Amino acid sequence: MIAVNRIARGFTTNVGVKLIAVVVAMMIWFNAIGQIVTDKTFHAPLEFINVQDSLTITGRVPDKVQVNITDTRLSLFFSWVPWSRFKDIRVQVNMSRAVPGRFTERLTVSDIVLEDLDPRNGRVVSPIVVDVILERRVSKRVRVAVSLAGNLQGDQLLSSVPEAVPGWVVMTGPESALTPLEKVFTKPIDLSKIKESVQREVELEFDRGDFECEPPAVTVAIRLGVRTTRLLANIPPTILLDEEDLFTDVYPKTVSLTLEGSKALLDTLSSGDVSVLVDLSGKPPGRYTVAPEVIVPEGVESYSMNVDSLRILINRTSLPGSM
Repeated sequence: MIAVNRIARGFTTNVGVKLIAVVVAMMIWFNAIGQIVTDKTFHAPLEFINVQDSLTITGRVPDKVQVNITDTRLSLFFSWVPWSRFKDIRVQVNMSRAVPGRFTERLTVSDIVLEDLDPRNGRVVSPIVVDVILERRVSKRVRVAVSLAGNLQGDQLLSSVPEAVPGWVVMTGPESALTPLEKVFTKPIDLSKIKESVQREVELEFDRGDFECEPPAVTVAIRLGVRTTRLLANIPPTILLDEEDLFTDVYPKTVSLTLEGSKALLDTLSSGDVSVLVDLSGKPPGRYTVAPEVIVPEGVESYSMNVDSLRILINRTSLPGSM
């Protein structure tokens, strides 16, 4: 019992001194362990510097490079903290001597950017070679096309074709990709979510990794109307001939068109705003049954005609009533 009491007193007397001793011993141990040299692999961002303004890099370019760094275990253990010198590690490729075409360079420790890095303690793991294509960087005016998705609800319709303002933008990018580019689309506008006429700013849809665009967004006005129909009657067909001495007799003499579209547009139309054409150029005298071509103003959604075809007599003398 006496021995047990002595052991207990050994643990309970001078507790503070003993705790300090333990802490100091642990610190010495951690410091000793921390000084052991080891290595760690980092995924460092790949940067291309000193690229001429007239050139751009195309093709598949890795955005990270695996590098191996040798340092003390303690330093590498705390590499994740914001104030660590490892937070800004990166790999830079100097492109000051690059020209249009293929550019290949082997990555070495000298390309690793890290504060106080001893060249003997760094190594590029993968990729060890950068192989890219450089192209001339050009600019071009490109037309903007409005992209629509979904359908309007109920009897609503577009009273006019949506147009972008501005209608043209300046795009800059690789010559091979920009030369065939004729238009750039807006991001799709979902018509099913539009309840009334609206004007909004819409971003353009393009690869921001390859191209720059000025401006990057346009204004699009969506104007809605109510769908309705209107009958235009007594429209005389127009017969196209290439000989002045030919005469025609047409049956029926006039036709009627039923138009469907925006009420605001249809209310402004008259028979003179539509055309019913029959092209008989090069046809000799004779009898013909032809489906005419109908031309209606922009904004008319659909139309129907009261007849499917016209019967036409071509003769070199006027024969009224011969049909």
